[in-house]
Amino acid sequence: MTLKILSYNIHKGYDWNNKNYFLNEIKELIKDVDADLVFLQEVVGQSNKYRKYGQLDVQFEFLADSLWSQFAYAKNAVYDGGHHGNMILSKYPVTNWENLDISTNFIEKRGLLIVQIEIPNLNNKKIFAATLHLDVFHRGRKQQYQMIKNKILSLNLNDQTPLIIAGDFNDWNKKAAEVLNKELGMEEVYQKKHKTFAKTFPAGYPFLCLDRVYVKNCKVLDASIWHNSSQRHFSDHLPLFCEVEIAE
Repeated sequence: MTLKILSYNIHKGYDWNNKNYFLNEIKELIKDVDADLVFLQEVVGQSNKYRKYGQLDVQFEFLADSLWSQFAYAKNAVYDGGHHGNMILSKYPVTNWENLDISTNFIEKRGLLIVQIEIPNLNNKKIFAATLHLDVFHRGRKQQYQMIKNKILSLNLNDQTPLIIAGDFNDWNKKAAEVLNKELGMEEVYQKKHKTFAKTFPAGYPFLCLDRVYVKNCKVLDASIWHNSSQRHFSDHLPLFCEVEIAE
């Protein structure tokens, strides 16, 4: 069975300079991809400021509407008048979810959102999926890699259970693989197909490889940076798309 996957830091609905609000266009882009699983970062769950200016602030309900029957949203950054966090959209039933606090400092509030998904037409086969948005500085990310590893190991997954971890790793120095590849036995999809990581930031002139999709017990079929038809950049990141096959 093939799964289509999209990972996208939507920058709270704004473009790179926080000038234009593109939430409707972001939703249309996500719908055009028609992915089975969508991993989103910087999703606004509530904002008095957005509401004041007539902008939609409960973004997770708006983005999940109509195409994905299941979703999980977890707030990480909580502030006066609102909060934002990570989100997973799924076309298949989400049977369990949790959010692990992986913050390493008082400024960057980070979380690891993990969901368990059942695939009905595969005899309710279980897969585990997680999304994240890691620290800007390597010192914090080093701690977070270990938190992620310890959490995944604590799940006691068997040797056949598909595992997907996707999101904004902020891994500009390309060190995440030392834990996810070598210690967890995962593969990064774009690197698997193209022998390098995807350049996704900044959207207008991408030269940093920040966004990743790591998989285990999945065969990587394709991986690409998703461009919308107009080539406009609705966020400060470009979306990362892939197709994987899970054993039936």
